[in-house]
Amino acid sequence: IRVDSKLTYHELKAFTEEFVPILAGALEYYPGERPIFDLFDVENEIQKALHRKVELKSGGYLIIDQTEAMTTVDVNTGAFVGHRNLEETIFNTNVEATSAIARQLRLR
Repeated sequence: IRVDSKLTYHELKAFTEEFVPILAGALEYYPGERPIFDLFDVENEIQKALHRKVELKSGGYLIIDQTEAMTTVDVNTGAFVGHRNLEETIFNTNVEATSAIARQLRLR
């Protein structure tokens, strides 16, 4: 967990040491000149992560639609064609989609 404010870093350090000691070692002060969000391209990653269409590494993709009552996730194989057959392609796409869906749920 990188923090670019020395004051905030010390406050977080004191808090984690008292209430969540397991995280205390994960804190790191970032003293660089360049803003930390620019360094890691955070704004762009947030925008990309919140798009309706989420690309999967295999060439498949997710379509996420949100309404008042529910959120639907459609898993598509896209250009991904498995090595053996359609069932393998669908299975591999769904396996890859599970981690992408979990990440999207945390982000949204």
